[in-house]
Amino acid sequence: MNEVYDALNTFLVDESVVGMGSGSTIEGYIPYMKEHVDRYSLDVAFIPTSKKTEDQLKRHGLAVVHHADRMPVTIDGADQFNEARMVIKGGGGSLLREKQVGYFSDQIVIIAHQDKKVEDFSGIAIPVEINTYLYEMTVGTIEENFGAETEMRTREDGLFITDNGNYIVDCHFSDPQDMDQLHNDLVAIPGVVETGIFNRKIRHIFSFDDQGAYQEYAKDR
Repeated sequence: MNEVYDALNTFLVDESVVGMGSGSTIEGYIPYMKEHVDRYSLDVAFIPTSKKTEDQLKRHGLAVVHHADRMPVTIDGADQFNEARMVIKGGGGSLLREKQVGYFSDQIVIIAHQDKKVEDFSGIAIPVEINTYLYEMTVGTIEENFGAETEMRTREDGLFITDNGNYIVDCHFSDPQDMDQLHNDLVAIPGVVETGIFNRKIRHIFSFDDQGAYQEYAKDR
């Protein structure tokens, strides 16, 4: 994994604020990134996309902030992606904060295992974060408007609640979808807060295999 981690480290700029994503792959990267920051005495602070990431950054002695005049990059993971750099996220439930942090960044860099690469997103669950108020009506509208099969995200003690106090409904669409249009149509429904469809500002995807070798999918310059 060191090779792909080293590739990510090249995006860390001294005297900057970096968005740091969520998920198991990012959890594995943070300790390695911490060594890089210390080795080169980088003055870097981080805006986390989840409370879990924030806690891990703090445990490693890394500075956490919640405001920046500029973020040159956000480094994040992915649940699925394609070669066109369309990404599905939200399996861990942090999609709204991930979308916010990414939006305020100059670019998003994704790291994901090669088995997350897909040709299309047919049959893949699309996470949708929804407001808790009238949530059953919101879900019913998604089912009716899109013919989607839905499943509320749960945890041991009931419905899963995001860091923002919302619910997540995982939506399956039987037919191939125009993902850009699907996102726009979903967020037009009152009660839908955000979707796990990430289609902007993703400039690089680093896809690694079990041996740590990686392939880069990058925006043409």
